[in-house]
Amino acid sequence: MNTSLKNRTMSIAKILFDFPGKIAIKLEDGRIFIAPLKFFPELQKLSVDKRKKYTIVDDRTILFSCSNSVYHL
Repeated sequence: MNTSLKNRTMSIAKILFDFPGKIAIKLEDGRIFIAPLKFFPELQKLSVDKRKKYTIVDDRTILFSCSNSVYHL
């Protein structure tokens, strides 16, 4: 089986909050990572509108305008 991640670059395409109580990170290659918001308490406190105000920096870093936290992939 030749399914190595060694040469793959992970670049974030967008962040989704379409699943109740979860954050989804969609990558440029189509993969989607989904995690419960309970693991991100600062984001969980934000309203849905404020969660949607984010910036992707250097393809792997997420900054939210209403949060002081920095999230890296």
